[in-house]
Amino acid sequence: MLSGCGFFGNDRAPGDIPVTFTDLTRGEDCAYEVTVDKTSWKVNYLAFYLSNPEVKVEGRWIPLDFKVNDWQSKDVAFMHFQNACDDKQNRDHIMLDINEALLDRVTELRLTLGLDFGENHTAQADQVAPLDKPTMFQSVNIGHNFFRVELQNTREPSSIWSFLLASGGCNGSTPETTPSACAKPNRVTVTLPMAQNVSDLNLLAKLQQILFRVDLDKVAECNMAKAPDESCKKVMKNLTGRDWLKWDAPDKVYLKS
Repeated sequence: MLSGCGFFGNDRAPGDIPVTFTDLTRGEDCAYEVTVDKTSWKVNYLAFYLSNPEVKVEGRWIPLDFKVNDWQSKDVAFMHFQNACDDKQNRDHIMLDINEALLDRVTELRLTLGLDFGENHTAQADQVAPLDKPTMFQSVNIGHNFFRVELQNTREPSSIWSFLLASGGCNGSTPETTPSACAKPNRVTVTLPMAQNVSDLNLLAKLQQILFRVDLDKVAECNMAKAPDESCKKVMKNLTGRDWLKWDAPDKVYLKS
């Protein structure tokens, strides 16, 4: 077990976890930019929902709540990266309701990139923060975008690519029909081991890992709620199979004893 000051040697509250996309740079008009296959893209939109926070203590998973604030309910956190100049305009901290004594015993953190079925298919008029984002909602039948990114080629502004992670194959006759099931829920589980080399809870993200070997010129939109192109499925594989989100820690890992 860690001793002394535990995970926090600063003034952050226990469970305050900053998320930084390390491959985003500052572009014109304070927009973020990312380089993919030597091509520069402006990030027009980058956001996602997290839910079901859990920590593993002595081999047992313990459910947690998020701390309620402007971008979180106790069940859902909305992460939004939109301004490269003013960090206050971003929603880049996960705030867990956990005390330091419990946190020091944790060996893994688990989150869901996505929403529970009931919350996902709530009518727009009944949605409460942070689920009240029109830019993250498709329809009652499909539900919300769990993850959304839109990129614009900086040299060819007419070239725009977007990816929408949402549930697919939901039954129902109209867009406003509440489904009873979706054949492809498309929720992604993110598990983050908290080893001895994790001294501070800082998460590093890489958009380039999510876009690894994805042909951004193949199709203009990847909507996983519909029948996506094969190039879109590569993004899904990257979200589930590549380390696009990990702790800011040395590469060598010693598990807690």
